[in-house]
Order: sequence, then structure tokens, then C-alpha cells
Amino acid sequence: MRVQIVGATGYGGLGILELLLQHPVLEPSALIARDDAGRPIADIYPHLAGRTDLVVQAPDAADIGADCDVVVFSTPDQVSMGYAAALADAGVRFLDYSGDFRFPDEASYARYAAAHPSIGDGGHQAAALLGNACYGVPELHPGAVAEAPIVGNPGCFAVGITLGLAPLFADRLVEGGSVVVDGLTGSSGAGKKPAAAQHFSHLNDNVVPYRVFSHQHVVEAEQTLGGLAGGAASVLFVPHLLGTTRGILSTMHLTLSRSASREALLERYREFYQGAPFVRVLDAPPSLKQTAGSNYCDISLVSSPDERRLVVISSIDNLLKGQSGNALQNLNLMFGLDETAGLERTPLYP
Repeated sequence: MRVQIVGATGYGGLGILELLLQHPVLEPSALIARDDAGRPIADIYPHLAGRTDLVVQAPDAADIGADCDVVVFSTPDQVSMGYAAALADAGVRFLDYSGDFRFPDEASYARYAAAHPSIGDGGHQAAALLGNACYGVPELHPGAVAEAPIVGNPGCFAVGITLGLAPLFADRLVEGGSVVVDGLTGSSGAGKKPAAAQHFSHLNDNVVPYRVFSHQHVVEAEQTLGGLAGGAASVLFVPHLLGTTRGILSTMHLTLSRSASREALLERYREFYQGAPFVRVLDAPPSLKQTAGSNYCDISLVSSPDERRLVVISSIDNLLKGQSGNALQNLNLMFGLDETAGLERTPLYP
């Protein structure tokens, strides 16, 4: 199966390329990007020397979707929607890293766009195709992902929040559907493009709160969790940028709608994620480092003495389970493969 990567020179494109180079069935067929066109990818990223001789191609509408089985868009918002109609007409499936196809209708997308600093009032250029897309959390929607012509890969923060809270919302155990979340993320989540906030002198030995209560990933998290509960979900989210490269640790605070022991809740989590190969429910709270370099989401929880207050903690690698690893898991499902294919990587330590 041949995979074309659009936006191949950013961190997300690089991540899926690295995974595909060791996949037993899927293979990269073309690398397309505006930056560094005409250069071998191994010249841009020397750690790929001897692993691939693919050369980056400049984007051309006629080439997007040509001579491949699926397209992966590792591109900013409002890029894939510009090619979506042509790909749909040609019967070419695609997966998108951005928020273009994470939402079922224009109204939901508009809420996301309004919260996104680079979109604002921008409308959706392929709204007629939103109903054909699946929101790609493999643990929650494996059957829909397998059949979908379009998969919207979830945002990195949304992965850790949604997987961390899904069993509680599915069982309607969250009082008022309200959760407060502190999210800690490495600098790679902002992508490859240099910015003042990622400058070493600023970020090293530092923790920087940003976009308090206004991050766009909240929109999809609330949509998914509310759908599980059959009602509204409210996520008050405070993201923090860390002086580290990769990883997301989400600490989630809530009140239970009824008393439940920690042991019973852990058992429920293990039951809920039975058969989910990349979710590990642990006795002890996870750390940022124990999922680095892997597609795992580690989850644990701690309850108050009265068994009504709960803290849930999840850990993911933002570039893998939060992006390219989750994307490959979705691609495996789309092509009827074992969802672990090419992803059985042990976390890196130290």
C-alpha cells in the first residue's frame, strides 16, 4: 500500500515517514512539501541516511493523490480541504492531521475555527464532505475509521484528554460533565517553524502557561466526551509549554456524580480499554518520560478519601500517540491490517 505524504518536511510528516520506513505493508510513495523541494529527505534530516532515497517534490494539484493508495496531509489547517473534492472524485482516501475534518458539520467546525488563532472566521471549503469523515480515535471508533474515506486525526492534547476521561463520561460519572485539565507539553508540539516562544533562552528551565481556556483542541474533546455521555461536556483547559522536546502530561480534576473507589474505577478503565493495545492503565501515576518514543497512552487515577473527587493523569508522546503514531494506527485500520503493525516500539528511556 502506497502512502503519499503532503507536508513531508515538518515534524508530523517526518514522524509518519519514520514509521512507514519500518512498516511491513505500507510504504511511502512520495514526499511533497513547499520547503526544500528537490532535495533528498535524508539531506534535510541526516538521521535518515541509508534509510530512504526519496526526494521532496514541490506541491502540484495534479500530483496530490496520484499513484498512491492513501494521502496523509501533515499540513496546517485549511490545506487538505482545498484538495478534498478532487480526491473524493478520484476515490482516493486521505487522513488529515489538522482540524479540517475532525468535525461532523459546519457549525461544529465553526466553533473550532473561532478558537484557532490562524483561522478565525474562515469557513470550510469542503463542507459537503464533512459527513464522509471520521474522527480518528482508534480506541473509540475503530469500525468507523476502517470504513471512512476521510479520517481527521485528533489534536495531540485532545488524545490525552479524551482517552483519559472516556470511561468516566461513557458511564456518566462526571458531575455536571465538567472537568478542569492542566496540560504540559514539549516544544515540538508547536512544530518546526521557529518562534520566540520556543527560543532556547526563553523555554529552557521554564514553564509557560498559554491560551488559557481558549485552546482549539478543547472543542473536539468536548464534542467526543459529550457524545459518549449523551449530553454536554465542559473542559476548562490550561496548557503549559515545558522546556523539553516531546511529550504531553494531562492532569484532569473532576467531581464524581456518585462515590466510587479507586480500585473499582481502575478495574472499569481496564475493562473499557480491554483489547486496546496502546492504552496502559497503571496503578501508579504516569510520568512524561515513560511513553516517549512510543504510541502508548498511559493512564492512572487517584481519588479523594471521600471517593467523590478524582484526579486522572495521562501521558503520551505528542509526536507519536498525539500525531503520527495515532495516524499510522488509523491507516492500519483503514487497510484492514493489525492496528499495531509498525508501532510496537518500546518507549525510550532514559
